[in-house]
Amino acid sequence: MTPKKAASKTALAKAPAKAAKAPPPTRADEILDALKAASRDKEIDFERLVSALEEAIATAARKVYKVREMAARFDPKSGELTAWTPYRIVDQKTKPEVPEADAAPIDPDDVPLGASVTPLAAATAVDPDREVRLPYVEVLPEEVPALLTGELSGKGWTVVRVDEQGGEAVITPAEAEVGDEIRLYRSTEGLGRIAAQSAKQVLYQKVREAERDNIFNEYIGKLGDLITGTVKRFERGDMIVDLGRTEAVIPRDHQSRAERYTQGERVRAVLADVHKNPKGSQLVLSRTVPELLMRLMEMEVPEIYDGTVVIRGCVRQPGDRAKVAVASRERDVDPVGACVGMRGARVQAIMRELRGERIDIIQYSDDLVTYAQNALSPAKITRVSAMPAEEASENPETDENGNPVDPVPTLECIVEEDQLSLAIGKRGQNVRLAAALIGARIEIKSEQAVKAEVAQALQRMLLSSQRRGTALAELVAIDEAWVPIFEAAGIVSVGDLLEAAEEAEDGSRKLDEVTALTEADREAALEAAEEYESSPEEEPEEEPEDDPEDPEGGLVMADEVDGDSGDAGDGGQPVESQS
Repeated sequence: MTPKKAASKTALAKAPAKAAKAPPPTRADEILDALKAASRDKEIDFERLVSALEEAIATAARKVYKVREMAARFDPKSGELTAWTPYRIVDQKTKPEVPEADAAPIDPDDVPLGASVTPLAAATAVDPDREVRLPYVEVLPEEVPALLTGELSGKGWTVVRVDEQGGEAVITPAEAEVGDEIRLYRSTEGLGRIAAQSAKQVLYQKVREAERDNIFNEYIGKLGDLITGTVKRFERGDMIVDLGRTEAVIPRDHQSRAERYTQGERVRAVLADVHKNPKGSQLVLSRTVPELLMRLMEMEVPEIYDGTVVIRGCVRQPGDRAKVAVASRERDVDPVGACVGMRGARVQAIMRELRGERIDIIQYSDDLVTYAQNALSPAKITRVSAMPAEEASENPETDENGNPVDPVPTLECIVEEDQLSLAIGKRGQNVRLAAALIGARIEIKSEQAVKAEVAQALQRMLLSSQRRGTALAELVAIDEAWVPIFEAAGIVSVGDLLEAAEEAEDGSRKLDEVTALTEADREAALEAAEEYESSPEEEPEEEPEDDPEDPEGGLVMADEVDGDSGDAGDGGQPVESQS
């Protein structure tokens, strides 16, 4: 035994103090019945409610006795309620943080009943928010005799030792050691109206926390599932849905603009989020996410429910249009036909649930080109080609940290002129949904526009070839004095000058060998040649043609024009056309 522990034993042995009779515990049979009913009705663990009641009583006792260190216990078997102030015997007291000069004064509620605070103590008080708060009062072994004969004299107290299994045993002051606890019992009779209200609030808060924890644990595994409820009320645009045991909310941004619900109407939505926030509904439902359409298809299409048909992709523009890509695991099952149903019965049932939202069900394909053609239905695509990677990644994308990400492929889709508007869709809706479904960029062009681009490219190539054969003497931007110098070096035409400016393998240029001209003159001549080659073709001004038959340039009859320009109008009347 160490000298310090021996001194502690000697000090405790000299304590002649005896505890007075402790106040009798309070019978709380009504509280016990209420806790059992709450546990049964709200499906909350009974032990958790008992713990909440003990904390509530301890909080009420703090208000009455003006002591911060309070503990309470409720015995479910006997229905008895006790409260006490714990004094823990320690080797060394916990040192609070050093207070600052401008620390706030001590809260009167923290001062024991009957004690006073001097101005000096108030000026040097520890900040309550920064002080190390313990659930018990620390007492050194040598302070125990003075505590029992002084502050606790004439009051009901006991010395308790708690073992590792949580069992408690009452011991004498002479047997007390470091780690034991002296309990000063407080009466729980007549805590007062304010204390009872405080206990009620704490108990209600604990019950609410237990309910929210139960709801969180029940629904956290149901994210993405379809949930059916009844519209209860509307709050600032949000729809509150009654699910029976609890309420859920459908925020305004998760509601389809094409849907209108009334109070008492049934609504089906997908569980989008579950949280533990103390305010508002814990469950967030959505009517706009693609998972809603997928869950509805699982309900209406047995082949999807049993796994024969698989949904490989789904995108929506809520209230307007949706696209779903499906694939079959069996050759004999048509995935699109299974989803559509006999005369469209299955897909029409889903459209009614989504308030008329159009649904395009397409065949999934591992080939991106075929997949893109299917995704752009109902438009008929002539051909699809993937654009080169360097052309498709002119503006590389980056993630949130600025790191480059793999660029999405870009597809060029060619359609006939009469299919162009159908492929693009209303306000680009069809092509936008198709691009989101296949995960690629889609550029749609008409057949006529592609032919025009090819013709323009050929024309530019022909014009460039013609201009490269132009003599340097014909260029106005080149000084006439430079022409003989270039000709002496074998540079006669624009093409010769451009070829002379190209670098060889060793980095040398033939243009640099023309030393009779300065470097500035050579670069000026090269710039003039490049500008001449790349300048657009000048279109001649169109002069109005005078028709000898109609000198005023007006309208002529269709039967007066050479050849068949059109059929006659109704009743054999001629059709007018512009000459």
